[in-house]
Amino acid sequence: MHSLLCLRLLITFLSHGSSFYLASLDALKAIDRENHVKLFDKLVDQGLPGNIIKVLIDWYEKISVSVKWNNCFSKSVPVKSGIRQGGILSPVLFNMYIDSLILKLKSFGFGCHI
Repeated sequence: MHSLLCLRLLITFLSHGSSFYLASLDALKAIDRENHVKLFDKLVDQGLPGNIIKVLIDWYEKISVSVKWNNCFSKSVPVKSGIRQGGILSPVLFNMYIDSLILKLKSFGFGCHI
């Protein structure tokens, strides 16, 4: 579906004599790489109430992982980046994290214009 939309936009822009530049973002692994400190800074910048941010910080400070192999578990290691996959808040947190990138691109005048 996205490919068809891009093709239709391309045809529309070219038929109006406009240049067409395309950039895409592969966000497949972006959720795993969100830095927690930067995420919380962005939440503060976007005006999220402090008590909600404190709950999220407490929640994310307690995330740790270990590996199970042949019924043996590795030492637990704290997780410093990424958001909880499958969590009900995860899409919202990802959108708030990436929103500043989108706003910065818009401020430079990037995007589709006719």
